Amino acid sequence: MSPAQPKASLAAIITAARAGSVRYAATLFEAGGWAARIDDPAALATRARLLKDGALLATGAERQHLLAAAAEAYAAASRIRPQPYTIINEATLRLLGGDRAAATAIAHALLEQLASGEASGEAIAETPYFIAAIRAEAQLLCGDIAAAAAAMHQACLADPDGWSDRASTLRQLGLILDALDSDKHWLDVFRPPRSLHFAGHLGILPAAGESLRTEVDAWMQAENIGFGFGALAAGADIIVAEALLARHGELHVILPTSREAFFAQSIAPYHPAWARRFESCLAAAHSVQSVTSLAGAYEPLATRLASDVAMGAAVLNARMLQSQASQLLVIDDGTDRSGTGRFGAGLGTSYIGERWRDTGRQHCIVAPRSAPVLASGLREHPEGRADRRLAAMLAITFDGLDSCDETRFAEALDRVIAPFRAACAALPVQPDLTLPMGNARLVAFADPDAAWHYARALLAMKPLALGLASFALPLRLAGHYALAHWLDDPAALVGRGTAELAVIAASALPGVLTASETLAAALFVNLADDMLAEHVGEAGEIKLYALTPRPLVQA
Repeated sequence: MSPAQPKASLAAIITAARAGSVRYAATLFEAGGWAARIDDPAALATRARLLKDGALLATGAERQHLLAAAAEAYAAASRIRPQPYTIINEATLRLLGGDRAAATAIAHALLEQLASGEASGEAIAETPYFIAAIRAEAQLLCGDIAAAAAAMHQACLADPDGWSDRASTLRQLGLILDALDSDKHWLDVFRPPRSLHFAGHLGILPAAGESLRTEVDAWMQAENIGFGFGALAAGADIIVAEALLARHGELHVILPTSREAFFAQSIAPYHPAWARRFESCLAAAHSVQSVTSLAGAYEPLATRLASDVAMGAAVLNARMLQSQASQLLVIDDGTDRSGTGRFGAGLGTSYIGERWRDTGRQHCIVAPRSAPVLASGLREHPEGRADRRLAAMLAITFDGLDSCDETRFAEALDRVIAPFRAACAALPVQPDLTLPMGNARLVAFADPDAAWHYARALLAMKPLALGLASFALPLRLAGHYALAHWLDDPAALVGRGTAELAVIAASALPGVLTASETLAAALFVNLADDMLAEHVGEAGEIKLYALTPRPLVQA
């Protein structure tokens, strides 16, 4: 029923598996004839990776069976072409499968090879970082934590800024320590610097920012901040961004509008010195992103969208790097409309402060308004279009449905679509809007968290319950979080965001939620503990993440 798949490369198969679409990756592996290539060490290592990923998503007897099979596949690859990474993976999987003696023996032999130079010919392909990291993993399998820590120090010296590789190593070492029921706190010294979401008010004169900068510098030093996510409005934003750049941190600028529109709204009306400092920060930024293409009148929803994305991006970056995220808010000394004054008089800052998921990693600095900028919470008239909403949208389709002839489509309607519609109607979370989208369905939620709970329920549906066992139509989910015009009589959802959702849907993988960066980030603000995220490429200019429910036991 599904369209014919071209033969996938091993790299593409691993990408699908890393995204969480393990069954799909296994299907591609089988369809490409890779399973029959038992004399190909690369194919065997990929098979081992697929089995390992499946094992870490499983529990009980199935988990043990898959761990053993993955270890055997790595062993088979090593027998043909011994390489440190295949050997160490076999050793770790033996431990996770319960065979500590075998794991220790394999790790000890690998350490001897590395020390004697026997593995040097094969190890040339590995970087100095990975050789040291493999040595750390082997020492830990042998029970020598001090030697493992020393090897990790060597790895970090070899590649001090290789955060992604280090995160993978920390994840692997954490699995071993969990299996050994050992303390993991000693790993903290190797974790990448913390990620920061920052925001603040506009009412600061450049001359009044010096004392604020001193306080920001001290806090960043104490928190070990190395990555920052936020906008660059005049005042507090720029002061925090400059402090981050001064400590050689990565600045990721997330603007609610285009650069030109943002400058006109949030820089030009204020003290002239901010313009030069804005351009300087922008030029030094590691990345710059605009979440809408709006121009003209100020739209608070665009600012809220950018805030959601920046907050979630900080958490997402921290989780992917096996580190932590913090939030820094620069607030005025006023009160909001509720009179609580917890986050000052700005509505935007109050929204951000209340939404941040980890109050233990939230710090507020009070900086009284020295510039004549009226707080948003004190303005008399609301801003923005009444028909514009923030929408978390899902496109739901069954792969191959569009290629069915009339007879097969009618069969699919009875055996797949009708049961699926009934199952969706019975879910505890329901969309705020449901619309047809060709042979697909578009559902929209005002709350992005509700969109994830709905998507998770769809991913958990059992094929047999929908009649899918003999009617192979894989479910594909695509998601986006964007501004849209939400219309009535008849109900409609229109705008650039819905067109972008269609682009994302064309790249969706089965078995996962393929989400835009804006949706993935917004979900990570509050639901980081509920899901795993993996960057899987781009659809045009849209960065895509595969989101899967976090298993009880995971890598």
